[in-house]
Amino acid sequence: MSLLSAIPQGALLLDQGLRITEVNRPLLELIGKPGTELRGTCFSDLLAYASPALLAQFDIATHEASPRRLNILLATKNGQLRAQLAVSPYQNQETQWLVMVMDTARSELANQYPAHTEEAQAFARVANWQLEVATGQVRVTRTWYDIWGLPPTEMLMLEDALGLIHPDDRPRVEQALEQAGESHAPIQVRFRLQRPDGSECWVEGTGHIDPRATESDARICGVVMDITERYRAEQALSHYSEILAASSERLAFVDPEHHIRAVNRAFLNALDRDYDAVIDQPLGRVISDQTLGAALQQALEHCLAHAKEHAEDLRRPGPDGEPRDLEIRVSPHHGDDDQLAGAVINVRDVTLVREAERRLLQSAAVYAATSEGVLITDPEGGIIAVNAAFSRITGYTEAEVLGRNPSLLNSHWHPRSFFVGMWRHLLKHGSWIGEVWNRRKDGEIYLQRLAIHRIVDARGNLLNYVGVFAEHSATLNTPRRAEYLAHYDQLTKLPNRLLFNSRLEHAIELRQRKQIPLALFLIDLDRFANINTHLGPQIGDELLRSVALRLRSEIRPADTLARLSANQFGLIFEEIPGIGEAESIAQRLQNCLAAPFHIREHEVFVTASIGIAFDPSTGRDRDLLLAKAESALRAVKQGGRNAYRCLAIHTDAAAEERQRLIGQLREGLERGDFQLHYQPRVDVESGRWCGIEAMARWNQPQLGLVAPERFLPLTDDGGFLVELGHWTLNRACEQFQRWRSRGLPVGRLALNVSEPLLLRLDLASTIARALDTHGLAGDQLELEFTEGLLLKHSDQIVELFAALHQLGVHLTLRDVGAGWLAPSLLRRLSVGTLSIHRGFIENLPEAQEDLDVVHAIVALAQSFEIGLLADGVRTEGQRELLLTIGCPHAQGELYAPPLPPEQLEHRISQKPEPRPPKLRGS
Repeated sequence: MSLLSAIPQGALLLDQGLRITEVNRPLLELIGKPGTELRGTCFSDLLAYASPALLAQFDIATHEASPRRLNILLATKNGQLRAQLAVSPYQNQETQWLVMVMDTARSELANQYPAHTEEAQAFARVANWQLEVATGQVRVTRTWYDIWGLPPTEMLMLEDALGLIHPDDRPRVEQALEQAGESHAPIQVRFRLQRPDGSECWVEGTGHIDPRATESDARICGVVMDITERYRAEQALSHYSEILAASSERLAFVDPEHHIRAVNRAFLNALDRDYDAVIDQPLGRVISDQTLGAALQQALEHCLAHAKEHAEDLRRPGPDGEPRDLEIRVSPHHGDDDQLAGAVINVRDVTLVREAERRLLQSAAVYAATSEGVLITDPEGGIIAVNAAFSRITGYTEAEVLGRNPSLLNSHWHPRSFFVGMWRHLLKHGSWIGEVWNRRKDGEIYLQRLAIHRIVDARGNLLNYVGVFAEHSATLNTPRRAEYLAHYDQLTKLPNRLLFNSRLEHAIELRQRKQIPLALFLIDLDRFANINTHLGPQIGDELLRSVALRLRSEIRPADTLARLSANQFGLIFEEIPGIGEAESIAQRLQNCLAAPFHIREHEVFVTASIGIAFDPSTGRDRDLLLAKAESALRAVKQGGRNAYRCLAIHTDAAAEERQRLIGQLREGLERGDFQLHYQPRVDVESGRWCGIEAMARWNQPQLGLVAPERFLPLTDDGGFLVELGHWTLNRACEQFQRWRSRGLPVGRLALNVSEPLLLRLDLASTIARALDTHGLAGDQLELEFTEGLLLKHSDQIVELFAALHQLGVHLTLRDVGAGWLAPSLLRRLSVGTLSIHRGFIENLPEAQEDLDVVHAIVALAQSFEIGLLADGVRTEGQRELLLTIGCPHAQGELYAPPLPPEQLEHRISQKPEPRPPKLRGS
């Protein structure tokens, strides 16, 4: 380590010829020149002016014990610098003198501002600065560097200081410095700094020319202050002032002596005076309205005397002479020392508010006294208020219905289409008026005249729905009433046998046209006569009404429920997939009746015998259906009651052919005629495979490959659908795991779950066992359910989906668009993907109606952040359209048909992932 490197200030060594032999870093930073440029040069080259007398001082210094001090002007990179030299003799082989160099201006500034002063400046965020006009060098105290966000340096130039000033503010600062140097104008300027760390602060700078300096040594001195917090406070105060100025309420601040100290524009406008005529004046002197003035004085005295807010209303003539309601509110104001500093007066016009309150009180009186029931809901349909007439008509108290949906009054008499039409009319026109069959709390069904209105605010935002209703007693003697008596049971309000037979004939005609299955149920309450005998007919009647309500709650709105005789009910189910579904419904109905009925402090238990006639495709005779159902019902009663039996109707030839196919299916399952085909699913944009769907095929020796639509209903009737489902699940998992172990990119395995499997199989446990047996993770399996299952078995689906979600299984709703998907139910389910029905894809892009449906499904999926898959993509145009509207995944003939395992493996091995089809024009 050399001598000079240990010296913290500028220093150099000279030989006998006054040539520089060594220079330290502080001196190089001071003069702004590199060391290689100085070594070996003459010392006089460092000086702005080198006189012979000055150089002669070095010889004198040789004979002095203490350092010789010399004042000089150094030549720096940016001009000249006043400095002081301390010259000391220093003898070694090459060196004669050691020269210490001190910045005179910096020393003066340091002497002016000692350490305790800098501490105070740091606390106040204030710094001194001094600019050498000739050289552009800036001398600053330490706090300046803290404000600018820079580390301290030996030399600071004006360009460096200006460089951090915001570009929009820099010209003003430069202009202020220029005017100070030329015309000695004082400096006062605010500007923003952009610190190196990215933060921004506000600075206020002042300065002036130093009167002690000469023209050649001109200096500008000044002070800078960090005013960031003050600036923000000023801005906040400015915004607050703007808010007060814009307020339509009259605001004033009054001191404890009742002198006005501040007012807003509304207060001045009301007095019709300007600011100077009001400020510092007593409150009573500026209020010309004696009544208002007296009220304000009284309110002010009360507020100041008790140090709490005082408010009252006053009715006074307005500018147009019409009476106006004024609210006077005086609030105490405390200063920083928590002493009472005055009061804030607020006078506002509340005419419209008071008028609305009066009308509200009048409406409330009418609301409470009217004989019509009134029901008010929030925009989401939750009940928020009902009147006394509502409780009298329906039997529900207000506490029982608050927060609930008005659907609790639903009698289930009207089809879903009735309510869809009602809501469409209500949303379009703002109101709906009509007749509705509703249900009281005790189960009685009654006819009411109902009017529903949408209540919106001035901006059109929905506030409430209001329903007003009354029992429709005016029609008791009309022809329509006679028609009602002829077709409905008076006890349960259900259709009677006459209307039931009419609807059955209509259902048979519909079945013949559409070739859809039909099921007829006859339900007898077992030993009902004993209840009438022991408990009385009134208990029996109420029991029948309760049974009717329970049965209605278990079926779809479109299904027909009728009371056929004293203790017999009839049910008509259209579009039943198979006998298995009919049996499942029968079991559900028996379960719903198993719970006890609580009637007039009696706990009553009943059981039911159910006979079912199932017509899959051939029945044409109502009497034949009824005979089959009655035959099944007799068989149940002969077998001990409390059970169900189902009989199917077939022609002899059809029955024989059906039984033959069922036998072949059974043999094919045992013989191994069933096989699985797999169809890939792809990313629409990249063409990469993201999964495969497994599909069962029956390879019948005489018929060839039979599609599942033909053989699955037969497997259900044959009783081995569950066995086939187990086989499909395990064979697909086994094959999938084999492919994954070989590293084939097959993505995720998808399997379709039919309704019978959902109802008869403990699906969650079965899936868990299959995953464990074949070593698969839950997220490698995808199960698909039709959206129709959500509506028919919503409670069971919610429970099943929760269990499958815990296993990690990906859940998909398929054939979306073909039915009615309820967003409210979708929120409750852990659905990962919506699969668009292929019927909406096959005619794209030409079919505009289908495209509208697809757009709606895409929007629904995006709003719930659910994945999307389009089924049945056949053309490049369809792929481009799906990519454009935001459907990310697809499957169909465009990519690959369902393939046997060996063909799928061949395709993967030949081309591991298919290239995406090229866009037109690419």
